[in-house]
Amino acid sequence: VRQFMKVSEKIISAILTLVLGILFIVLKGQVVSIAMTILGVLLIVLGIMNLTTKLVAPGVVKIVVGALIILFGWVLVSAALYILAALLLIFGILQLYAQIKLNTKGARIIDTIFAYALPVICIVIAFFLFFNQGGTVDWVFIVAGVFTIIEGILMLANGLRKNEK
Repeated sequence: VRQFMKVSEKIISAILTLVLGILFIVLKGQVVSIAMTILGVLLIVLGIMNLTTKLVAPGVVKIVVGALIILFGWVLVSAALYILAALLLIFGILQLYAQIKLNTKGARIIDTIFAYALPVICIVIAFFLFFNQGGTVDWVFIVAGVFTIIEGILMLANGLRKNEK
């Protein structure tokens, strides 16, 4: 029974990952707005629950922050995109430097290309986020959705394979 639960949890996680990938592709940048709204509502609900248990200060703070996130979430999204761009740029540069410094070479040419591809993709996405947030956001979410769907398919295949054994 315990083994079955682990496998079913993997399958459920895989299905949820697939759904998230599809949402990224279909809704694109709206996913962030929806997530911000859900976070705001969640904080308001948690704040109300704090108030009912006489935890006034944390309750009021949660309610105010939740309301601010719902009302001004677009400002937070814009700031978050710039922070994400900066982090991606730093990560990409550090990873590329490490690959060059180590003179990374794979057993096959494709392995070498993949070793250098992730840092370069991070740097390119960072530049797009810095200079074209409106158009880039949709593109970034579509790419993220495709990768998330691939990850979900791999997770599902792995979960089903474990289930057969």
